[in-house]
Amino acid sequence: MPRSILPVNFADQAPRARVVQYNKKRYSIRLEPVFWRALEQAAVEHGLKLGKFIGKLELIYQGPNFSSFLRVFCMISSERRLAGAEIDPNKSIILSLLDASPSPAALLSEDLTIVSCNSAFYNWLGENNIGIEGANITRLFQLRSKGPFLENVKDLQESRLRNLDARIIRMIPGKVITAQARLVKASIHNHKKQYMVIWVASTPRMAISRKPLAQKPEEEVSLPEESTADT
Repeated sequence: MPRSILPVNFADQAPRARVVQYNKKRYSIRLEPVFWRALEQAAVEHGLKLGKFIGKLELIYQGPNFSSFLRVFCMISSERRLAGAEIDPNKSIILSLLDASPSPAALLSEDLTIVSCNSAFYNWLGENNIGIEGANITRLFQLRSKGPFLENVKDLQESRLRNLDARIIRMIPGKVITAQARLVKASIHNHKKQYMVIWVASTPRMAISRKPLAQKPEEEVSLPEESTADT
C-alpha cells in the first residue's frame, strides 16, 4: 500500500528575506524557512558563522540564481547525511583507514556518489569539503579504464573484478592533471548496499596548457587557501 503524502503547511514556509554579512559584503537573500534552517545547520557543521559560510558558498557558486543554488546545496547536503546514516557502525572502521592514509582516498556509494573522503583528497583537489561530499565523482574528473569504465565498476560491485585501476584526468583553467587510481569494493558486514573506496596516487602529473611538458616536472597540486576574517 503506497504511503500517504505528508501534508505541509506552505503558509508557514513562505519565503523570508534575510540579510547576512561577510567580509564587508552584504547578501540579501530570500529563502523558505526550511532552507534557512538547513543552511544554519550546515554552517554549524563546518564551524562557521552563517555569513561566512554563505560567503564561501558564493566562491563556488556557478549559475544565474544564487538562491536556487542555495536550495540545491541544502538538498544535496541532506542526501549526503542520509547516505552516511544508511551505513552501519562498521563505517567508522573504513573511515578510520581512509583518514590514516597519506594518499587521497574517498568512500563511494553504489552510484559513485562521494559519501566521505580524507583530508588528503581535499588537498589534492585544492578544495574543502563544501561541494565535494555528496557529489558524483565522475563530475569532478574523468575516469578511464581498460574497457568501458561504468561496466567495469559493475563488474567490481558484483565481484567479477578484485579491483579496478583507472586513470584520472582533471581539467582546471590552464592545467590538465592526471593521476592513477584504484577502486576496491568495501565490504560492510550485514549491509546490503554496495560501497567502494577509491585510492589516488599521491603524486599526480600536471601539464600546463600550450607549454612543453618538459618545462613542468611532476609535482603535488594544491591551490592556496583564502585568508578572510569572520564577522
